[in-house]
Amino acid sequence: MQPHVPALLRVEDLAKRIHKSIASIRSDVCRNPQALPPMCRQPGTKRLLWREEDVNRWLEKHVVSAISSPPPPVTAPRRRGRPTKVEQLARSGRQDRGRA
Repeated sequence: MQPHVPALLRVEDLAKRIHKSIASIRSDVCRNPQALPPMCRQPGTKRLLWREEDVNRWLEKHVVSAISSPPPPVTAPRRRGRPTKVEQLARSGRQDRGRA
């Protein structure tokens, strides 16, 4: 009886599975490893490999349902620059004190 050998995915295989470019995956390995499933390193090699079961588990963990995440509230975009004195006073709750 042979021991269970996990299926290994190369960069090209992972790119197809998660719909990313090969260059993006190679870049993410160093710069943004949390954007990828956990890697599998063979001792003495620099080959980038992923176990298929780890990739499947990672994908399942990152599924987002429409119910769990409500859409962001729609707000009017803020104007650029410093607010006017009238806007500053309105935000602070002060009113004009009846200048004569």
